[in-house]
Amino acid sequence: MKTDFILPVESRAESAVFYMAMFGALPLELSPSYAVVLMNDALKLGLARRSRAHAIASMRDVELPIRVAGREGVDALHDEWRRKGVTILQEPVSSETDYTFTCADPDGHRLRVSTQEAA
Repeated sequence: MKTDFILPVESRAESAVFYMAMFGALPLELSPSYAVVLMNDALKLGLARRSRAHAIASMRDVELPIRVAGREGVDALHDEWRRKGVTILQEPVSSETDYTFTCADPDGHRLRVSTQEAA
């Protein structure tokens, strides 16, 4: 089964539940070493058992970008995920090009939610 992103995780089940709850993702596969969730019509996310190789190569430098419509969309998702107990790494902030916040999944992978600001 082709996936678009593969994240190394400690618990496939816990991570699958996280992505299903946060995004309404659908489970496509769950085995002892691998899980796949359908994030939307175009994106499958693979969740692979973290191996020794993954422990050596840090995935903390990877971000999953999530684009939403407007500042209201960013703020609404931020507030919803905070209520659900998601770890917020950066509160919503404006830059020259976007309005964004960053959070982490159960394994510390960063998710950046943003909307493009008018230049």
